Amino acid sequence: MPIRRETRSLYPIDWPLISKHIRFEVAGPHGAGRCWRCGRPHGHELRVLPDGRWFDVDLHTWRDARGKETAWPDMVEACRMRKTRVILAACHRDHDPPNVKPKNLAAWCQRCHILNDREHHRRQFRLTILLRRAMGDLFEGAYRR
Repeated sequence: MPIRRETRSLYPIDWPLISKHIRFEVAGPHGAGRCWRCGRPHGHELRVLPDGRWFDVDLHTWRDARGKETAWPDMVEACRMRKTRVILAACHRDHDPPNVKPKNLAAWCQRCHILNDREHHRRQFRLTILLRRAMGDLFEGAYRR
């Protein structure tokens, strides 16, 4: 994921090298170049189902959201299948960009990254809404519902 301009100064100057090392050189539970949670391979276009199952082309089997082998979809489920390209990101487990200790970093795909950051995004969304209301109160009078 690209780093926003306003948070770029929080990352160490060698972040691109650290990120590349975590994503492609450090072997996670499913191997190097794969998501550490679900095992999806970087750069591949995969068939996925809404419940998180995905087709592993290398092993010719369906995997669940944790990377474990699971049942093949039935015809109704297969109709809701879509394709997605997997991009790995080096992620901070504690949401603190300056903390680049190896135990704090992980290589996750887009789906696992969003699921891990769900509560953090909810808090940020709430702050954004409160700030917008405060700006409205400041310049346009009391906020009306």
